[in-house]
Amino acid sequence: MRAHQIMTQHVISIGADASIVEAAKLMLRYHISGLPVVDASGQLVGIVSEGDFLRARRSAPRQSAAGG
Repeated sequence: MRAHQIMTQHVISIGADASIVEAAKLMLRYHISGLPVVDASGQLVGIVSEGDFLRARRSAPRQSAAGG
């Protein structure tokens, strides 16, 4: 089996200046686990994945129930 046989042919991407909320919404809407991030000229600058969100969640400081 070759990569082209399992790859997504219609690529959904997001701009580098988009928020992480926008990225998460796109990933949920299209049921994808990774999202290419492109600059203003359409060049790939990185990929955001489900794992990135999980790592960010684990490393974020916890807030108390009182909101502090």
